[in-house]
Amino acid sequence: MAAIEWLGGSLAEAQALARAQQRPLFLYWGAVWCPPCNRVKSEIFARDEFVARTSAVLCYHLDGDSAGAQTLAAQYQLRSYPTLVLFAPDGAEITRLPCELDGELFLAAFDGALAVHKAGSSAAAALDAALSGSRALSADEWSLLSHYSWDTDEGKLLGARPSAATLSALAAASTNPDAAVRLNLHAQLASGTGDAAALLAVLADARLTRSNMDIFNNSGINLIKIASRREELAAALGSVAAQWADDFWLSAPDRLMAVRLQMRLARLLAPSHGLQDVVRERVEAALAESSDPYERHMLVNTAVSALNDAGLSAQAEQVLLAELPRSHSPYYFMLSLAAAAKRRNDVAGVLDWYGKAWHASVGPATRLQWGVTYLSSLIDLAPQDAARIEQAAQGVLADVQAAGADAHQQRNLAQLQKLSAGIRRLPSTWDGPWTGQLGSLLETVG
Repeated sequence: MAAIEWLGGSLAEAQALARAQQRPLFLYWGAVWCPPCNRVKSEIFARDEFVARTSAVLCYHLDGDSAGAQTLAAQYQLRSYPTLVLFAPDGAEITRLPCELDGELFLAAFDGALAVHKAGSSAAAALDAALSGSRALSADEWSLLSHYSWDTDEGKLLGARPSAATLSALAAASTNPDAAVRLNLHAQLASGTGDAAALLAVLADARLTRSNMDIFNNSGINLIKIASRREELAAALGSVAAQWADDFWLSAPDRLMAVRLQMRLARLLAPSHGLQDVVRERVEAALAESSDPYERHMLVNTAVSALNDAGLSAQAEQVLLAELPRSHSPYYFMLSLAAAAKRRNDVAGVLDWYGKAWHASVGPATRLQWGVTYLSSLIDLAPQDAARIEQAAQGVLADVQAAGADAHQQRNLAQLQKLSAGIRRLPSTWDGPWTGQLGSLLETVG
């Protein structure tokens, strides 16, 4: 099987090579433990069809735990794992691609983005033209905007524009019917105002629902909650989800996502005990058949969510515990075990699993973020345990020092800022915040 040729060296070197060769640069920003990143690896990057397409571009993987990665992420406005960016040879962004698309739909979006670039346009140019009315957009440009990853934009394309109003304006102006539908779904979610008639029309069209499966699987429940005619919408989407759950051509995680969607739709309307056995059986079958480590990582994450949604929390914990010895990132699933303990009001279990996750984690950014999660939980759940808090603070301080300048950038900075707020919430009578390791950490955070 062919594999993507990821460039070595720095991002600056990759950009210089792109300029020299006049080829677009495809950037993948992600982390080893991130479930959607693992889905992208198994569902998109492993496809021979996608590997073949990468011959037209240069590919660069920016790992969130690599040296200087968080600083670069702040510079290029990358935050969510994964973020997929296509750059022009001169370094300008062509577009950001949504990671939730399945392989077939991603290939089409990738091809469309390259076609738009070849025609001399980009997402930014298309957006400006669409909003100003300065020229008519091509069908490919409308498709590019509809398949832009608005969830990972970070203000790069939108700037100061309000997302809901912008998306609504684009949906209304689009001369590409399929793009108009997708933009309208995004606009409804951004505005918090649903359109039952429009949703029912889409759900009645198998081709349209399939091309927007990522939106319905991830946000279908929210679309129904903000619309009227809930029962009608839930029944229509439930029927579609049932078809996806049995679609052999979809990946195992996507089929299980559809099963989870069925479960959540049923809970909107009535008790769903009848679906518990279905969820349990589907989870067991999917896990028994899965061997690819990337697909399995995403599959386990989806399975745990589906089981919890079905009220099968004990089974969800069993899946997590069974997966720890075989997972390439067991520390990620330890966070899920901490969340399970929290639902049981098991404070000791929460702190134990967060501590284990931190100590097992790998990579400077991940260690810093996991350590902050553990320390923040100690402050929230056991503020009286000064010795344990000081010990954790000492460890986090070491992680801050190991991260260097990256400690105060992007995802790391966001975590440290949350920690600072938590420390300042400690009672003023507590003998620790302004002295010892915790005080040093607070001074470091600022």
